[in-house]
Amino acid sequence: MYTDNLEDEILLKPALEKGCTSLKIITGYTDIECIYRHLINLSDMGKTNSFSVEMILGMINSNGLSEKKHKDINRLITNIKENKKIPDFICRYKVSGSDIHSKVYVWLKNNKPILAFCGSANYSMNAFFKRRECMAMCDSIEAENYFEQLLPDTILATDLSVSEKINFSRKKSSDTEIDKFNLENLSWEMFANKKPVDICKISLLTADGKETGFGSGLNWGIRQNGTKRDRDQAYIPYNSQDKKEGFFPLKQNVHIKHNPLFKVVTKDFPPFLMRVAQAGNKGIHSAENNALLGHYFRQKLGVPTGTFITKEMLEKYGKTYVVFKKYDNDIFVLDF
Repeated sequence: MYTDNLEDEILLKPALEKGCTSLKIITGYTDIECIYRHLINLSDMGKTNSFSVEMILGMINSNGLSEKKHKDINRLITNIKENKKIPDFICRYKVSGSDIHSKVYVWLKNNKPILAFCGSANYSMNAFFKRRECMAMCDSIEAENYFEQLLPDTILATDLSVSEKINFSRKKSSDTEIDKFNLENLSWEMFANKKPVDICKISLLTADGKETGFGSGLNWGIRQNGTKRDRDQAYIPYNSQDKKEGFFPLKQNVHIKHNPLFKVVTKDFPPFLMRVAQAGNKGIHSAENNALLGHYFRQKLGVPTGTFITKEMLEKYGKTYVVFKKYDNDIFVLDF
């Protein structure tokens, strides 16, 4: 029976120690932040899109599913599919039969169930990080059979007929699994009149301030040598003259490969997760898909996707820099 370190024991360790190739989840509730963080953590462990996480979301009838949450889930699926380094994610909604309040996690290796857990923990941030939950090992074959038995009552979140099968809730869901500061609930308006803890201004140009550069910064995905990459891949250069000690969360243990994730809110784009990355912590990028940041800047500049961003474009826009405003709970506002 597990009551501590549930994230490691239930969501991560089996992937690392058992060589699993997929995970099937039955949950009453979920949230966008939990899904993103889990998939990014699996990616950090070397799991790519050949690995899959498939989830059945079961309490839609009782608590409702808002159209916003449905769109957020589909946006997540799109972002993940564009990044081959992130595990594939499949989401199913329960649309017929009784509500599903079960919490079951089934790990498979080459389509064979080898380990399973059941208990009280929904696939949510609150369940895995804030509440006292209890999970226990159970029969993996029976657990997968249960998952398969539920499939006829479900529909893929990406199915075009979802709106015909589900009456979207007009009011905010009473789902208590999602707190105020969950990525799913953050908005520009929440912080418009709040004083930040700290502010950091960062140039979008090369260290000498002369250009934006090829194969770096906002043009990370555009290589002069013709190397084929997603042209929207981008990062915000974090050069020494702009660095502010203690501003962004950084790893405290040199043996940990990646820096911690943090939440970012913008005015004209859905909130997303970022982290400081690269050798010498010289870049800041969107964690689930580094093309997401490129989409953001090109949309703001009003140029087509994949466009090479120049210093002149930034000057015409009126800014060659961004401002990060830091708030509690590792939340940042990106102002450009």
